[in-house]
Amino acid sequence: MTSTKVAFAKVKTVLSADTLVLTSPNGKQERTLTLAYIQAPRLQSNEKYAFESRELLRKLLIGKQIKFWVLYKNNSNREFGDISTPLFPSLIEYVLLHGAAKLKDNIHSFEDDEEIERFRKAQEEAVKLKVGVWNPNVTPIEIVDKSALQIPNASPISAIVEKVLSGDRLLVRLLVSLRRHCIAPVLIAGIKTPRSSSETETGEPFGDEAKSFVESRLLMSAVEIQILGESSSGVIVGNVLHPNGNIAEPLLKNGLAEVCDWQSSLVGSKIMSSLRKIEQEARIKGLKIWESSNKQTTPNSSEIAPGGKVSAIVSKIVSADTIVVRLKDNSEYSVQMISLRAPRLSDSKTAPFVAAAKEYVRRKLIGKSVEVITESIREGNDQFEERPLVTVKLPDGTIFNEDIVLNGFASVIRHKKGEVKPIYWDDLIEAETLAVKEKRGIYGKAPEPENIVDASENAMRAKPYLFSFQNRAKINGIVEHVISSNRFRIVLPKEGVKLTLVLGGLANSSSRESDISKLGLELANRKLYQRNVNIEIYGVDKIGSFIGNVLIAGNSAPFQVALLKEGLASVHERSVYDNKYSALLLAAENEAKSARVGVWSDYDPAKDAALDELNHKVEDLKINKQYFDVKVTEVLEDGLIAFQIINSESAKLKAFMQDFRAALGRASKPVTTLKRNDVVAAKLSENGKFYRAKVLEVFKSDRKASVQHLDYGTIETISISDIYDMPSTHSLTTLKPQAHIAQLSLVNLPPRKQQDYYKTAIGFLEDALLDLQVIACVNFTNPSPGVEYDVQLYDTEVVKTDPKMTINREMVSQGWGLVKKKNLKPFEKLLNEEHQKLLEIENEAKALHVGCWEFGDVEGDEDF
Repeated sequence: MTSTKVAFAKVKTVLSADTLVLTSPNGKQERTLTLAYIQAPRLQSNEKYAFESRELLRKLLIGKQIKFWVLYKNNSNREFGDISTPLFPSLIEYVLLHGAAKLKDNIHSFEDDEEIERFRKAQEEAVKLKVGVWNPNVTPIEIVDKSALQIPNASPISAIVEKVLSGDRLLVRLLVSLRRHCIAPVLIAGIKTPRSSSETETGEPFGDEAKSFVESRLLMSAVEIQILGESSSGVIVGNVLHPNGNIAEPLLKNGLAEVCDWQSSLVGSKIMSSLRKIEQEARIKGLKIWESSNKQTTPNSSEIAPGGKVSAIVSKIVSADTIVVRLKDNSEYSVQMISLRAPRLSDSKTAPFVAAAKEYVRRKLIGKSVEVITESIREGNDQFEERPLVTVKLPDGTIFNEDIVLNGFASVIRHKKGEVKPIYWDDLIEAETLAVKEKRGIYGKAPEPENIVDASENAMRAKPYLFSFQNRAKINGIVEHVISSNRFRIVLPKEGVKLTLVLGGLANSSSRESDISKLGLELANRKLYQRNVNIEIYGVDKIGSFIGNVLIAGNSAPFQVALLKEGLASVHERSVYDNKYSALLLAAENEAKSARVGVWSDYDPAKDAALDELNHKVEDLKINKQYFDVKVTEVLEDGLIAFQIINSESAKLKAFMQDFRAALGRASKPVTTLKRNDVVAAKLSENGKFYRAKVLEVFKSDRKASVQHLDYGTIETISISDIYDMPSTHSLTTLKPQAHIAQLSLVNLPPRKQQDYYKTAIGFLEDALLDLQVIACVNFTNPSPGVEYDVQLYDTEVVKTDPKMTINREMVSQGWGLVKKKNLKPFEKLLNEEHQKLLEIENEAKALHVGCWEFGDVEGDEDF
């Protein structure tokens, strides 16, 4: 070996079997060394055995530490020398022995050199064995162009990285087959690195570092290329797979690359999502290209700092991409779903979809518990306030950002360089592609403009709606705006109407600026704003606001109860009894009084004596029911009945009537004058007998009169000639009228206009009651003019096995009784428990289509 100075280096690349690029141990310097005395086949001109000879050295030396020395330099200062490793003392000799190169022709000038002689012997051995370039059967590798490749190709192709052009672009030799190769540039799939320097232009920050990073790992390495497609300029895009993994991942992990959005459709959302997750971690750490990106302004709450996750309730829908969330401490934040752009009124193409998109999000999110993941913070400026950009995840794991795109109610933002993207951004692109393909939402036909009528524009406009609304048990609506704790703007989508609703039974709230009013407003917003509700309407005020109840889905009590329990409202002493829930409202207020909360914080029970007295009366009415054994003598129109109470007085009636008719035959004569309310003796047309009666109406032109028999309740119109003066010995003071007129508690007959149903219902009552003994429970006396009792009737046999089954209930269950639903009188509202039970029975009858419900709803605009 020569005595020339020996140095250490690392082999960076092998250009051919006689030329290598070396780097210093610290990697900061590099030099090209040509092996002295020999000439290897040239790769550039694709000489025979050029690839094989280069491969010999590539496999042997790439990345290895070696010793080298320079033997001489030519006129252009090119260095010629030799290399040794523990495997061989001279690379020149090693190459010649394997037939990877030939000695130069001018080697004869070194005839007396022992080392040269050794090289000659090495070559002679190779010639003798016909190896390498001395093999007469060796042919050049066939170089083919890109058209020979299958693009895309799911099967990886073996390749050698010939050159690293930049951090994200390689020049590779694709080994199409054993003797056919394709040399082409390849973009590393899924990423983009900063531009590296060229001979004429300085690169971007970290561009050269990214290139060096890839060179140190891939240059001259054997890899596999999974061809995914091509760029717009025809460059192959592929996954570069090394035994140590995909090079794109460490580039991202070290902050030397960012995810390349336009390649999403080529790479696929699954791999892109994993790459974005790696990018996100580097961004949060502020590595390399992200060193300034984590210096974002952050709201006071660390829970919504970038990378933070928090459970929250969606309290408001601002638009299809912006919502307000409420945290556990009741603080609220306006957040925007990252990477989405909702329809905008300023965009003529999407403007028709603004309402539909917002409604879709409202239906899916309002009031729901969600997980909010803060991806970044959008800094504020003159046009926009600072706002967290978030991912919204539903309890079942669904990413709502993706759901709204999939349904066509938002488009995906193509971000500018450096902007944060969620790891599932590529899933958003796929969802958008599907929405476009299937013409969903903004990619489909524009919806017809909504024509919503304001029913509360004024009292004149409101009143016609009242007749319809108050006949319905519950109406579905959406709270559009909370004006105050007891006043709301509500949209009724099915009816195409919006209205103002005032909560019935509550006193007007105090000043809106008072603490109580603010707390009530806060509660109303929290519970009702933008929520689906059921409303019940039973009145309208002088300015067109409807009066009624608001019930949250799943609740049987109206919202007034919540306000009253918290002491954020009080009942109106008079109007509370117009509300069917008056008992609940009073109980809720009493609870607040006992707890001394809200408006009752300084409550003094002594000052409430008047109301207590009223409540005691209510309690008395509830419990002081009277029960009688009765005999039903007549079923009248409108479902009224006449009965005789079975007691000592009614026992006298038979003998009394015999005496009455005898006296009438002896002294009485037909009336000469007749007027309304006269008490007379009237002949019953059915049997020709006379009974005590009262004149209801006189028809002079027809010489007829309508009378009601006072001891049996029968009403009929008869000739005046059949009406006699009452014998003085048998007046009403002698024996009180035995017929009592009663109404069936909380039950009406079907509408008169439904004649078949109405008559059948009368027939049902006649069959169930007429001339039979039953038990009457009197709830209230003199409930209305001409009616003496409000009753529940019990069949004497049925009550033995089912004490709660009334004939009232039976009538409703058979579909021949309709439960009263509006204009309930105060005493009827106190029968709330029975009323609710009757409504349940009625709903079952409706569902079974029995009786008058056989073809659907018969209530219409009748007064039920």
